[in-house]
Amino acid sequence: DGFIGWPTCLHLSNLGHEVAIVDNLSRRRIDTELGVQSLTPMDSIQERLRIWKQVSGREISFELIDLASEYERLKGWLRGWQPDAVVHLAQQRAAPYSMKSDRHKTYTVNNNVNATHNLLTALVELSLDAHLVHMGTMGVYGYSSIGATIPEGYLGVDVTSDEGEKVEQEILYPANPGSVYHMTKSLDQLVFQFYAKNDHLRITDLHQGIVWGTQTSDTALDERLINRFDYDGDFGTVLNRFLMQAVVGHPMTVHGTGGQTRAFIHIQDTVRCIRLAVESSPQAGQRVRIMNQVT
Repeated sequence: DGFIGWPTCLHLSNLGHEVAIVDNLSRRRIDTELGVQSLTPMDSIQERLRIWKQVSGREISFELIDLASEYERLKGWLRGWQPDAVVHLAQQRAAPYSMKSDRHKTYTVNNNVNATHNLLTALVELSLDAHLVHMGTMGVYGYSSIGATIPEGYLGVDVTSDEGEKVEQEILYPANPGSVYHMTKSLDQLVFQFYAKNDHLRITDLHQGIVWGTQTSDTALDERLINRFDYDGDFGTVLNRFLMQAVVGHPMTVHGTGGQTRAFIHIQDTVRCIRLAVESSPQAGQRVRIMNQVT
């Protein structure tokens, strides 16, 4: 039901995949908490899905489950649905929101880490050979430049043994999170690595840049399917905030020195990347497949 999840569901459904949404609708509750709302009008998830079926002739099912706290319900749903792939987007995504207070920090960690671990544990417990595609972030690498291209998730290193012999090894690129949110994504990497190695789960972790834009070719099929557009200080990305400030004639708000470098990707490219990942699964027993993705 979120900014990436909604257009991804429509994109996969429109291509003939059988799609189900599992969501606790927490993103809508956070809007209520912050006293903000999407600039674009959003109907209930049930109404949006009714409209999608009317427009496309395809049906998407919906199940209200909290992945972080309703483990048995999640496991029961997976047992019944038997998915070929799971696109995991069930995480609080805003770095500023994750840092607002101690309550927001603990909520972000409890929700994000538990949701990921519950999902992995359920797949193992059910012996369900589903390909897990996770939406990570390039923020796990940090944003300081070392004058070199960041490799996709891994570094080759030479380790000197006690006998003085150099042994080549591959390690996860050292995480350098800049917020509690980014820290949870860094923790995800370790959890994924563990379950891929010990239980042979098939996992793809997509490290995307900042996602911008609103419409995709699928949400544009009907004005009532439009994606959300956040422009507040917590969930509104920098491009959205700049656009709104420019429209109303307000000086553009630059954080810090303004010298930060960021990678961006359009929402249309995001859903295509997810679709490509879903349709090209790694083999069981392989390392976690990590892909950096920008436009």
